[in-house]
Amino acid sequence: MQAAVGQLPLERIPATFPGDDRKRVEAKYLRFAGVGVQYALTILVLTLAGIWLDNKFETSPLFLVVLLLLGFVGATWVLVREVLGEDKKADGPGDRGAPGGTG
Repeated sequence: MQAAVGQLPLERIPATFPGDDRKRVEAKYLRFAGVGVQYALTILVLTLAGIWLDNKFETSPLFLVVLLLLGFVGATWVLVREVLGEDKKADGPGDRGAPGGTG
């Protein structure tokens, strides 16, 4: 039975990739979501550690600033490597710097 003009078709058209491709795409997006959570938690934990160390040694704001900057730089480094390093992972084990690699 065909739908009349102006009506939606009766069969459902999938909005994403079917089967294994859909799982692969979902896993990729979930990995990126995890990177964002890791970014925020790294900065938060190091900032709280800096506050705690400053209170313990009465060196305010030395440890707070140092650990906040360390957390920001480190978390940003990991974020860039995870997001932009996706293509390098597909190249295989012969990459430069890989343990046991030929390059």
